[in-house]
Amino acid sequence: MTRHASAQRSFFSLSAVAWTALACCLMLAAPAGYAEGDLEALDDSWRLVSDRNDIQVYMRHRDDTRLKTFRGVTRFTLTDQYALVAVLNDYEAYPRWLHFVDSAEEIGRESELLRYLRFTTLLPWPLANREAVLRADVREIRSQDAQRVEVLLSNAPQRLPPNDDYIRFPEMQGIFGVSDLGHDTVEITYQLVLDPGGYIPAWLANILLRDAPYFTLDRLRRIVKRPEYQGHYYDYLDLKGPGTPPVEADPET
Repeated sequence: MTRHASAQRSFFSLSAVAWTALACCLMLAAPAGYAEGDLEALDDSWRLVSDRNDIQVYMRHRDDTRLKTFRGVTRFTLTDQYALVAVLNDYEAYPRWLHFVDSAEEIGRESELLRYLRFTTLLPWPLANREAVLRADVREIRSQDAQRVEVLLSNAPQRLPPNDDYIRFPEMQGIFGVSDLGHDTVEITYQLVLDPGGYIPAWLANILLRDAPYFTLDRLRRIVKRPEYQGHYYDYLDLKGPGTPPVEADPET
């Protein structure tokens, strides 16, 4: 096994990355048809549309929708991996880094890694604001060559009655992935496509989707370094960070 693969294994030995909400996350969303490992490798079907500040944004057209799929990718140094989990558990702070999101709340959970979330968006005039009610599933992908966590979100409109103040997204698809590259470096991938519902011209929706990965990843890189997110520990995850309690010695050894 290569040193690279070994370093990745240490990051995701458990289930992970919360994304708990990584799911946190995000205004992405993945339909029920998504399976583990659906974060496909970039190929010729993807076109690079933006490369700035160490964030690459790619675009791919799907034949079954009028909208395009956008993917943002960035790598950065993160010595306290639990800080990322702390950010993603802080729903009140989502509007500070999640592009176009005005509010986020957890409305239920079946486990730490299966939660139900509600997001609202703040869109520029004259567009009406939107609402998403989502199921957030966190899955760990393990193989010989890679270790990563993918957060899949799927529509769960039955969890809440309609809200007349918002247009609910009729379709959302996406994946939020995190990989440990070793040497305190992580790679985050943010992919999404959605049908915003109501009236938004396709060309404008595509511009909004193109911007969302870039600004979300750019802000996330900065907010995860804030002092209030350092030194945390979550016993349902096996990550690296100064908040991790020391391993107790076996008295029989």
